Amino acid sequence: MKSLVLSTSTNETTKYSEHLRNLNLGPVDLMFYDQLGHSESLMLAKAKEHAPDLVVFIGQRWGMQPSIAALSKINSSIAPAVHICSDAADPPWWSLLQEYHYAGCFTLQVAIDGSRKWPISDSQMTALTPVDPATFPEFRPHTERAVACGYAGNAGSGNGSKRTGMLEALLAMKPVGKMIDLRIRSNLAHTYESYCDYLTKCRMSLNIAWSGTEAALQVKGRVVESGLAGSCLLETAGAPTKDWFVPGRDYLEYKDQFEAEQIIRRLENEPEATQAIGESLRAKVLNEHTPERFWNRIFERIGLNVSA
Repeated sequence: MKSLVLSTSTNETTKYSEHLRNLNLGPVDLMFYDQLGHSESLMLAKAKEHAPDLVVFIGQRWGMQPSIAALSKINSSIAPAVHICSDAADPPWWSLLQEYHYAGCFTLQVAIDGSRKWPISDSQMTALTPVDPATFPEFRPHTERAVACGYAGNAGSGNGSKRTGMLEALLAMKPVGKMIDLRIRSNLAHTYESYCDYLTKCRMSLNIAWSGTEAALQVKGRVVESGLAGSCLLETAGAPTKDWFVPGRDYLEYKDQFEAEQIIRRLENEPEATQAIGESLRAKVLNEHTPERFWNRIFERIGLNVSA
């Protein structure tokens, strides 16, 4: 099977082609559609030249992107196309997802933010962000983890941001700066492995489930990553994480900074308790949400024979 991944040239998106390549089903070519001089004719010619059996499109809501007509032509004339969307539950995406659908741009659209609250979700596919377990070091017992509770990710957009407000509130609690440990995620290349390593040093991993526009709650990739790290996930109450995992068994929910504080203080010296929850989430992620299971669901949905 030959696959072609059409993607933006950001380092966040190359992982999808890597996951697909790691399945060893056949060649996987990666083409950055925002580096072709805005020439759709060149993009279409190159896509046809690759002669793929599958086209995977990594979408973006703003910035340079192929037209509806070009995407529809790829799906109808070159190969079945699948759209991977990381923020389908966020309202700014909805009109575009519907346009794609009714124009026949894709054989399947896949939301990877874990929320089924998006238009046409009943006929499409919702999943969690695929993360390669091999990126994570060997499991560390919680008695050997130096960080009681860590937050690894983006700090939010500043004043008024729910994420920024949550982090600042926890950092301000006595003793100041000790309630949580921070590792701000970098967009630089070759930093993801150290991010994964950091999570394996955290007994508890704080997640903040709001989307970028704060109009929706999502299952962040950090949920899957915390699971693979074997950390005890602290998750925003009401997040669609509850549709995939069991609160109280696989992770713990908090309503606000005060409840998060109570949980952290209660468990900061209870490594056996945090490890039990972390191991439960890890087992479920490894059993149900690996890249292999993710792609096999897609192949099944579009009726693609995946023999190499």
